[in-house]
Amino acid sequence: KYRYKNNLVAYEKPKSAVAESFRAIRSSLQFLFKNNPSTTRANTLMITSSVSGEGKTFTSINIATVYAISGKKTILLGLDLRKPKIFDDFNITNERGIVNYLIGDSTLDEIITNTHVENLDLITSGPIPPNPSELLSLDYMNDFVADVKEHFDVIFFDTPPSIAVTDALVLSDRVDHSVLVVRAKKTDRDMIHEVQKRFEQHS
Repeated sequence: KYRYKNNLVAYEKPKSAVAESFRAIRSSLQFLFKNNPSTTRANTLMITSSVSGEGKTFTSINIATVYAISGKKTILLGLDLRKPKIFDDFNITNERGIVNYLIGDSTLDEIITNTHVENLDLITSGPIPPNPSELLSLDYMNDFVADVKEHFDVIFFDTPPSIAVTDALVLSDRVDHSVLVVRAKKTDRDMIHEVQKRFEQHS
């Protein structure tokens, strides 16, 4: 729990306890990434939660930031197509993004945005589509992920909550690992078990 004016704590307050906590998470993730089948491709991580309000986007932004600050070429993908958020903290718009790529309206270069954090790029979700889950299931999504992997060392997927919609389940097949964010006095234990059950049934 950390009260700050925005989600960029790890960047703007690098000596804070919360920034150090995210650096510790980065170290732990390195053990997971080390076991990837191939070390020649980008590492991918999906970050989700059970319900909204648990700090998923806050976590996504700060984990991506500490990776970028460490020198890794990092990109954060805004894959919550229903309630896009990650662009606000970086003072950019959400006019063009992943949705535009998936419908063939934009190339990858046209939707990547450089941020003021060195080594950290961003792709927002773009305009809200009428069929988010179906769009993320398209083969074009595989092309998108493969395309992004050619340009970055670490890729973070910021996804919707897993209880409300199936988007995170759909995307889980396209990442190396997934992280479930929980919040003290907010996350219900039964919700955690439900998310775990859904992912086990899907795999």
